[in-house]
Amino acid sequence: MSNILVTSASGNIGKPLIPLLLKSTSIKKIMLPTTNAARLSSQIPTSDRITVLEGSIQDPAWIEEVFVKHGIDTVFLNLTGTDELFTTCNLFSSILRSQCVKHLIYLSACGDMMPESVFHERFGGIVPGHVLVKTAVEQLLRQSKPWREGGRTWTILGPSLFFTNDLRGKEGMVGKAGVFGEPLGGMGVSRVDVEDIALAVVRVAEGPEKWSGKKIMVGSKETYTDVDVGKLWSEALGKKITVAPNNAENLDRLEKHIGGAMRPEWGRDIRMMYELFEKIKFAMSDQDYEMQKELLGKEPSSYEEFVKRTGAEWKKEIESAQ
Repeated sequence: MSNILVTSASGNIGKPLIPLLLKSTSIKKIMLPTTNAARLSSQIPTSDRITVLEGSIQDPAWIEEVFVKHGIDTVFLNLTGTDELFTTCNLFSSILRSQCVKHLIYLSACGDMMPESVFHERFGGIVPGHVLVKTAVEQLLRQSKPWREGGRTWTILGPSLFFTNDLRGKEGMVGKAGVFGEPLGGMGVSRVDVEDIALAVVRVAEGPEKWSGKKIMVGSKETYTDVDVGKLWSEALGKKITVAPNNAENLDRLEKHIGGAMRPEWGRDIRMMYELFEKIKFAMSDQDYEMQKELLGKEPSSYEEFVKRTGAEWKKEIESAQ
């Protein structure tokens, strides 16, 4: 039985992940580091198998002590932020020094993140920082001697664009404007249910040997353009939904909005991601898709069904409010 440490336990993936880990007979203890133990404890199920630890994973000495003290053998690493690379490298050092962690499950991104693809072929020079860090970390796992020969194993999960991103656009779609505000572009993007990502983490943790040294994409085989998404939401809501255009004027507006809501560097970073959506398709191969099905033990959840179900819920809310 495994003792697993999970980062970002209160996030989009962590929320469905913790209940699934509790259902698994292969998981003995679940350790959840956080800078606010009281808040996290109020957000998760109560179980004697869960330990919430107050401290920062940015402190390499502290997290190393946690690994050793609690006998952690599996780590699910899900990080984001401008300091992601710095934190990840320090955490890898703590893993290697601890001697007890044997398997790492690393959350990357869907698609080919090899350097030749990112720097030359696919991305064409537009590389958002939150994407580039995934390339660096994937290469570190694949190429560095401590990970290749140190008796530790890793699995990379590559999820596509979350279904739940669409929920941020509820006000714009149900309102008079009828606008889907995310400029997805015309090439097509795979979509993923966060519960499928959570399930993938559990399946790997239950049998890491089978999935060691592999990158497994998680998401739909189908890809969806701005036109596709507009049509799906129009049908679900029974009204015309217009998708925000992926052009310079709208991206200028979006960058300013995100920069004001978060920080200016994030506004530019997210803008570059959307610029990529207009240049390349974010999809997976048939082989990737079959590997995903084998891991999950099922077909991935349907984005189209998610839109239908969510649209029906929103229509009921509108009707009951009238």
